[in-house]
Amino acid sequence: MKGPRDPVAARAGVGYSSEDAWLLEVAPGVGDVEAEFPLEAPIEVADGDELRFVVFPESASADERRWESTYLCLDAVLDDGRRLSEVGLVDQYGQALTTAAQGQGKRALVDQWNLRRVALTGLAGRRIERLLVVARAAEVPLRVWVDDVGVRPVRPLPAEPLDQVDIRRGTHSSDRFSRGNNAPLVGLPHGGVFGLPMTNAAAGNWPYAWHAHNRDTDGGPNRPAIEAFATSHIPSPWMGDHGVFGVMPSPLIEPDDDRRARALGFDHDDEEAGPHRYAVALDGGVTAELVPGDFALGMRFTGARSLVLDHHGEIRSLTCENGREGLIVRALLDDREGKPAQHIHLRVEGTSQLRLGGGRLRGHIALNGARAVDVRLGISTVSDEQAAANLEAAGSFDEMAARARAAWEQALSTIEVEGASEDQLVSIRSGLYRLFLYPNRYGEGPGHAHTSPYDLTTVRHAPMTVTHGFWDTYRTAWPLLALLDPAGAGELAEGFVEHFRDRGWTPRWSAPAAEDCMTGTTFDTVLADLALRGVPGIDLETAYASALKNATVPADDVRVGRKGLRRAIFRGYVATETHEGMSWTLDNAINDWGISRLARVLNEDRASEDLAAEGEYFSRRALGYRNVFDTSRGFFIGRTPSGDWRDGFDPDEWGHDYTETNAWGTAFTAPHDGAGLAALHGGEAALGAKLDDFFARPETGAASLSGHYGFAIHEMTEARDVRMGMLGLSNQPAHHIPFMYMFAGRHDDAHRIVHECLGRLFVGSDLGQGYPGDEDNGEMSAWYVFATIGLYPLVPGSASYVIVPPSVRRTVLRPRDGKEIVIEAVGSGGYIRSVTLGGAPWDEISIPHARLVDGARLVIELSEVPCGWAKDSRPQSASRIAPGLPVTDATVVAPASLTDDTGETAIALRSGEQVEVPLVGGRRLSLYTVTSAEPGDLAWALDYLDAGGATVAREERAAETYVWAGQTRVFRVRRGDPVVACAVRFTALSDCVLTQLELIEDDLENRQDEH
Repeated sequence: MKGPRDPVAARAGVGYSSEDAWLLEVAPGVGDVEAEFPLEAPIEVADGDELRFVVFPESASADERRWESTYLCLDAVLDDGRRLSEVGLVDQYGQALTTAAQGQGKRALVDQWNLRRVALTGLAGRRIERLLVVARAAEVPLRVWVDDVGVRPVRPLPAEPLDQVDIRRGTHSSDRFSRGNNAPLVGLPHGGVFGLPMTNAAAGNWPYAWHAHNRDTDGGPNRPAIEAFATSHIPSPWMGDHGVFGVMPSPLIEPDDDRRARALGFDHDDEEAGPHRYAVALDGGVTAELVPGDFALGMRFTGARSLVLDHHGEIRSLTCENGREGLIVRALLDDREGKPAQHIHLRVEGTSQLRLGGGRLRGHIALNGARAVDVRLGISTVSDEQAAANLEAAGSFDEMAARARAAWEQALSTIEVEGASEDQLVSIRSGLYRLFLYPNRYGEGPGHAHTSPYDLTTVRHAPMTVTHGFWDTYRTAWPLLALLDPAGAGELAEGFVEHFRDRGWTPRWSAPAAEDCMTGTTFDTVLADLALRGVPGIDLETAYASALKNATVPADDVRVGRKGLRRAIFRGYVATETHEGMSWTLDNAINDWGISRLARVLNEDRASEDLAAEGEYFSRRALGYRNVFDTSRGFFIGRTPSGDWRDGFDPDEWGHDYTETNAWGTAFTAPHDGAGLAALHGGEAALGAKLDDFFARPETGAASLSGHYGFAIHEMTEARDVRMGMLGLSNQPAHHIPFMYMFAGRHDDAHRIVHECLGRLFVGSDLGQGYPGDEDNGEMSAWYVFATIGLYPLVPGSASYVIVPPSVRRTVLRPRDGKEIVIEAVGSGGYIRSVTLGGAPWDEISIPHARLVDGARLVIELSEVPCGWAKDSRPQSASRIAPGLPVTDATVVAPASLTDDTGETAIALRSGEQVEVPLVGGRRLSLYTVTSAEPGDLAWALDYLDAGGATVAREERAAETYVWAGQTRVFRVRRGDPVVACAVRFTALSDCVLTQLELIEDDLENRQDEH
């Protein structure tokens, strides 16, 4: 074995850059052990040099003792006898070169390569005589691999923000362990196609790996190699790519048709990996450049004698011709079932010849000479003519390059930072790249033509947006887009509303059509949040209709709508009969809160009885998370259809009720109502204590706790490796948890944890890492950017931010078409001493979006120690914005009736027929729902009866429209005048087929009774 045996995201059996890494094995219990790393000759240190090395601590056990492996460092002995660890030098993260500092710094990860750079400041003219590897093993044996050791000049960070972006961040990942799980994509902001260098041209999920795809090449052993430059539409590796068509330059006139034989090696140092242009020097004297257009790509190859064409899937049709401008290839690519076919219009400048091999487009284009050649490619879901038009609109290679650079410079200009480290600058700029890369426009050309991603045949003409997962991005990405580019955010959101016009539903996940992925119809929350922030460009009427359908109509397709909704509407929770039903319940509550806020926005300029009733109804449904909280055990737990708690509950066990987490990970999943959550836990002090327990209890990542998954999924091991108790900040469900201390008034604790997360978990940019877990469509990037500059959108549906200590000295936000927002940090430390807004004291933990967007100057005085700033202030909470109690059904549940709480028993009533519904005693009623099996206009009368059956009140309704089959509609009792009744009589005034009646208790009366 010449390298680590089982790396989680690298090639096994080799070093990082060499064939044979150096190994140190340490026995336990002997303290620090040092061994001399082989050095051919003393190293002369010049001004501006740094020591660089990579280390791979190999785990010896699956429990927490594995972290002993991170107590390791590389030291050096100088020609004057001093050690680097004695002269005060630190690595790029500020950690001293001792085993204690490195281990306690918790920045090294086990079973992965970790890069360390040490600026040799003040040592110019000295010599390094010896290199020492120092490691410590307390209870279990330790193996440490070391490689790529050397002294070299520091590579200066480019001055321009765009050139500080590294699109390779997150690519040193795998399906076993994510440090981002990104692909290095070039593209326009929210453009229609990505350009992608592929180290594995056959892969539709992990197409570019920083190290795992290394191989032995003509240029040397254990090197990366590129196999294709391709079109891509990849949303994430877990969703897979589609529309992949590749072009690969070759120095050979007749390249071998074997995929691996034609790969060309390269060095990562030779990559120029920007969002606007990817360039690389390849073996064989070939250079390649890749630039994007809206629905086009430009490629420029130098030194190539031929071009290899590659693709995923099948080619339905193919034609080629030699024209005035060169070879034109037209192909129709059909590479994934259920995805739109892509028309490929490829132009190669100059005279060339296409040669095909086999029945697939595994052929090549012979070039005349090895001069520079431009290859331009247009794509379309509509036709070859549209693909050609898209290519024409993109212009030449140089025009595409210039437009892409200008577009990204404009996007990155929305945030300017001062007083940031180089690592912070790279992380912020690269985070903005990820934010503005997704989602993607789907409509092509001036008319926004596109083939429907749903029926795959109809050509529609309207802006549509695709490639996005809302379960992730509602948390941070959309609030940051709304802050930096409100008009653009509105346009993109409106493009998702177009899915509702096309298919009748908005997607939970778009790739490009709706996909059955994740819990919650969280686009509902996105729409509400954008509306509350005053984002323009959204048809709010249609947007609200789409959200209303998600919340009130059981879907006919598992890819859309809310699972388990048919019964959950009336039970108040999604039962265990639905996979991850408890998580659906929690997400539904958050999304219902958004719908209630959206109804409120729509009703501001009108006096709509329907909107008022719906707003009240959904604000009460937003408290439904309480229905799955077991106060005796202090956790959210799944409930069976009969209402019992799920058997076999273990809070450490993943899966079952919980989406990609466990009961600890969902113990605080009510960010829209932190005050109500605190009450469930027993008050603010109890909430704080629960959070303390959460951060004290270590996540083990043990396969025995993997629940229904059956194996330790990558989110489990990533959460373990965060090393902050149960905090799996590596996955989106945990992203709000550090801030939840604020609902207990313990803001300093929140600030401490956020500060640690920023400093530890987003490292490794220069090794293709940079994230603690999956960077999904800009969400994790936006988390980092928000937390770094001092704001965080904690409470969905509130259009507000909580304030945290900035990690940079000064930030200037320059929203497109907006006013500057300045955030300044004064002093130093990870806590807040005081805040001023526009020169006046600000003592609230939250700040409204509206107070910022008109132009603001926020000055935050920092402190090295906790100060208790704003200790009496709390973030906004749903139960305080709209006080109330969860929906409580007052009807007696009766099997096979309109009150059986199934929503499945269809009762046909002719006009004049009646149904009497008993209540559970005398109840004060404020709302009721009627569910119709069929769309159409309904009319009815309701008589409210006392204990003796006498009518105490009556109301009639006519022409109540049901748009969708199975829709549940809510109405105010007597149009807003509550009534006490023991039963109700429903009289049909039109023929109808109903599936449920629900009478809802008045929550105001209940609250008065409680007090």
